[in-house]
Amino acid sequence: MKKELITHLDPKSPVAEVFRALRTNLQFMNRFGKTQTILLTSTVQAEGKSWVSANLATAFAQTGRKVVIVDADMRKPRQHKIFSVKMCPGLSNYLSEINELGRREKFEYTDCIQKTEVENLYLLPSGNIPPNPSELLLTEKIEELMKELSNDFEVVIFDGAPCLLVTDSTIISRLVDSTVLVVSQKYTKTDDLKEAKKRIKSVGGKLVGVVLNRVEVSNKKYADKYYYANTSMPSVEVKKTRQTRERHEEIEAIRPRREVQKETKKEEKIIQDYINDKVEDTERKIIEEIEREKGKRFATVKEVPSDKAKEILESINNYK
Repeated sequence: MKKELITHLDPKSPVAEVFRALRTNLQFMNRFGKTQTILLTSTVQAEGKSWVSANLATAFAQTGRKVVIVDADMRKPRQHKIFSVKMCPGLSNYLSEINELGRREKFEYTDCIQKTEVENLYLLPSGNIPPNPSELLLTEKIEELMKELSNDFEVVIFDGAPCLLVTDSTIISRLVDSTVLVVSQKYTKTDDLKEAKKRIKSVGGKLVGVVLNRVEVSNKKYADKYYYANTSMPSVEVKKTRQTRERHEEIEAIRPRREVQKETKKEEKIIQDYINDKVEDTERKIIEEIEREKGKRFATVKEVPSDKAKEILESINNYK
């Protein structure tokens, strides 16, 4: 399966959300119909109609509806490449009743249908490239195929050939419920778009809208417009950023307290060292007094810098 099938591989992306919006709009156009048949075509080649068709079909399949995409571009087919399936047998084989070896063989449409990796999504590939695609689409077989597909599937999407280059899509447009034109920004000409619309209308086709492809949109605009696409669960990066910010704020709050504690401990050590020195000095003076007085009662030493020194002095005064 190609990476271009974004709706399946990255369903929470802004692009996938666009296809879901397109799916919703098309659904509301056919609220009461049992089966919805849609043709996607373009004015000329390389406007992205096959990519749009594949992703739109995937969006429909993700709703639980049974969907089939028909590769009706029998000149330059791409759907079998996008979904990584065999090209034959396919639509041309079914319509012409000729197998891939060039021999006469009658096909049921079910012989040509292939299941894709996307749940609920099936593909009818183009089959062998025939010399007369337009003539094949004018036969009664295409109408029979439409009826059979409508009976077995809830959504049928046709990926048609460019309608200004050949008449294939114009023929199909008269058989489907809706036709959508895929155009490319800075590529499709306005006159070509008008001519395509004219051709579809002239055969009785129902043109319901235009998909503008390859629009230049910045990542910021995507994020602003489709912010809800990824809000079901915060990303790991967001969590890390939030945790880092909270930890930084916590450290900044603790830092002054630690500095104060550090200074306090330093001052306490200086005081304790001073007391220890005074106590040692006091003890030395007491011992010298005892030695000098030979056990006689002596006056209390006046310089007593600490409670410890007081206890020592009191115990000596009581000793006799």
